[in-house]
Amino acid sequence: MRYLFYAMIILAAVLAIVIIDQIVYWSCRLVAGRHWAHVIHWTFTATLIVVIAVAALWGHYVTRFNLDVTRTDVVSERVPATFDGFRIAQISDLHLDWFEGDEGHKVLNRMVDAIQAEQPDIIVFTGDLVTLQADEAEPFREELARLAHLPKKGAADGECIPVYSILGNHDYADYTRMSARQRAADIEHLCNLQSEAGWKLLRNEGILLSADGTSASPDSCIALIGVENIGEPPFSTYGDLPRALATLPVGAPYSVLLSHNPTHWRSEVLPTTGIDLMLAGHTHAVQIKIGNWSPAVWKYPEWGGLYAESGGDHVQQLYVNTGIGGVGPRVRIGVAPEVSILTLKRPADEPRQ
Repeated sequence: MRYLFYAMIILAAVLAIVIIDQIVYWSCRLVAGRHWAHVIHWTFTATLIVVIAVAALWGHYVTRFNLDVTRTDVVSERVPATFDGFRIAQISDLHLDWFEGDEGHKVLNRMVDAIQAEQPDIIVFTGDLVTLQADEAEPFREELARLAHLPKKGAADGECIPVYSILGNHDYADYTRMSARQRAADIEHLCNLQSEAGWKLLRNEGILLSADGTSASPDSCIALIGVENIGEPPFSTYGDLPRALATLPVGAPYSVLLSHNPTHWRSEVLPTTGIDLMLAGHTHAVQIKIGNWSPAVWKYPEWGGLYAESGGDHVQQLYVNTGIGGVGPRVRIGVAPEVSILTLKRPADEPRQ
């Protein structure tokens, strides 16, 4: 389905170019005559072809390796005072098969270095480690383990920054011709690989996080919930949000949900829960962005960045990370691989509790 969407974008772009080309030609013909219309027409066409070619080449050789660290404040009066300033590093959609040769190792090491420099309190991965099957991640065990062994700032006992992860739609081998038994084995392989790297995979479950890493009562913690993939058709749904919420004790004043597909926010999270912040990936901004716009908006109203909706007694927020890797053409036009640094904050004019 995603490849069909990419094909539709390409078709729409070609049609737009043809229409613009004809508008330019006939406008020039009416104003300057037939001869100059041909001159301007071919000049315009040649320039457009060069611009598109340069953008594609730049996106292949430069942009897809230029890591972008985005920093966003997530403000809510429901953030406990002890979590004011708590930093979450989010990465998503590695799609490790997308890189050729040593490219993947270089990109992952840059990613780990960037996260280490930011010194977050936790690291979260919101799905799509691979594209087709678990074996794609095997060559990158060292980098994945390195991510889970970054020393925590100020920790005297060698404590590392914890990594929490979920599965995305590509992590279930659904796009292969494997039998049901083979798919189950492949999913287990991928889950074991993450566990062996030191990641904590959340599969329809939640945990409580305390600001200082020690046990505490729920009312001084935040809830971190992770669900398996929940997406619009034809993407398979394996997630169970009610089940995940049921694993948590009552009382956490602030909750963060990891869910791969951003459409889950409007389909279930907003209408049925009070979850404060959802972190998602999946869109890649369809690997094309012009300024603050992406054609991804045609399919995903929330395709990248921070979104908010006021509902009930508080504001619910969503952050969509545009990913590290990709699918389809090995190109990222205007949308660099993203490491998101999200800082939980209380409103500036609110008294600390």
